[in-house]
Amino acid sequence: MSPYAKAVLSVIRLIAFGCVILSVSLYASDLYLYLSQRPIAGPVRLTLKGLPILAGLALYWKGKEMAEYLTRDLE
Repeated sequence: MSPYAKAVLSVIRLIAFGCVILSVSLYASDLYLYLSQRPIAGPVRLTLKGLPILAGLALYWKGKEMAEYLTRDLE
């Protein structure tokens, strides 16, 4: 793997990690409400809050292929 691909891969993984952290922080308030036995948001809102974690995991899993695709002309 070229140094360019390694740099792009680390950026992709950093973005994926940020998406996962964003999703965890969005769910933290709902976890607090659940533990304090208060009503939480509807299922649509909870589903929308879960999208960043799915995007982050997809970026992490496909990161190597994406990095090689993005740097194929640099070698």
